[in-house]
Amino acid sequence: MENFNVGFASRMQEVVDILGSVSELSRRVEVAYPTASKWVRDGAEPSTTNLIKIARVAQVEIKWLATGIGPKIDQKSAKYYAELPNPLAKNTPIGEADCGYGNHHHAVCASDYAFIPVCSTENPDNIEATESKAMCTIAFNRNWLENYLNVDPQKLSTLIVKDDSMTGVLNDGDHVLINHSKKAGGDGLYVLRIGKNILVKRTQLKPNNQLLVTSANNAYEPFTIDLANSEQDFEIIGKVEWFGRKI
Repeated sequence: MENFNVGFASRMQEVVDILGSVSELSRRVEVAYPTASKWVRDGAEPSTTNLIKIARVAQVEIKWLATGIGPKIDQKSAKYYAELPNPLAKNTPIGEADCGYGNHHHAVCASDYAFIPVCSTENPDNIEATESKAMCTIAFNRNWLENYLNVDPQKLSTLIVKDDSMTGVLNDGDHVLINHSKKAGGDGLYVLRIGKNILVKRTQLKPNNQLLVTSANNAYEPFTIDLANSEQDFEIIGKVEWFGRKI
């Protein structure tokens, strides 16, 4: 039978190799550094609660971690990483052979990114937050979307501005990030469908459920839409949360 302390210490070293350091292990499991160090150095047995935490953060099978029996990797929840020889190097190619479960130093984890569809304005029916109707996708950091923009990545799409009505605020060719969960209208920049035309405009909610629609370009006159009129061929597609521009 395997010597538990020696075997467990060896497996904990493999966990450290996955997470990058004992410091990262202690941080992720939320224990003091000396405690985590004893697990690795001496094979000290953690509590059941901490054993579960270790297995979860390292994405290894808890049975393997505790006993050395069975597969090491938790195939159901494991994240795939692509190893980068130099994470600061530009145009670093990532191939299938580079992907795995290994050490996370200099690695990119695909699940850390949301692949937001880029939709065409040519067909109003295709302005949806779904990859099935997308021209392509753009990768956004999931943590940035959720914690900085405070948006649900599943409710987003992007499109390219194709007119000059918002020049000075949004220029022709800009990419706008649309939040499809905000369809009620309000104050801010919104993507609208009027007939078969997709427009990005500044809107302002006025009394009696009236929506004032204005442009940054003075050549385009403001107009008002009655949100209570369900018969008009009009739709609020979503709110603009962010834009990107080629300089």
